[in-house]
Amino acid sequence: MSENPGRPSTFSELLANRPFIISVLYLATYFTGFSCVVGVVLAYLFKSGQTEDWEESHYDYHIRTFWILVASAFASLTGGIAVAALAENVALAVIFALLFMATLILIAARTVLAMINAVRGKAMTNPRTLLL
Repeated sequence: MSENPGRPSTFSELLANRPFIISVLYLATYFTGFSCVVGVVLAYLFKSGQTEDWEESHYDYHIRTFWILVASAFASLTGGIAVAALAENVALAVIFALLFMATLILIAARTVLAMINAVRGKAMTNPRTLLL
């Protein structure tokens, strides 16, 4: 048994750490393109069930991370396509692409931060933030 009740001490306990699993699914999105959808569904399901106090902040954080990604992808892609097609301004379309890439970096940083806190069994300090 570990000293901290939320902190996993073995690999099997780590695999039972639900916020950690959601973080892994979010990071896998960079390779699969869709596993974040599974992660956010799990976050909503786990949040509605019985959770420990520290886990609840993780679910809020993961849900917020997903919606930041969706909003950014929608705004960047539609804006970039509209600018490229209607205004034929390639430089502005590149700016939209760079903004989307910056959002992908932010999402990765948020996910890694959540993963570190999940392994430690610590709550997220500010789960409703848009940054880190």
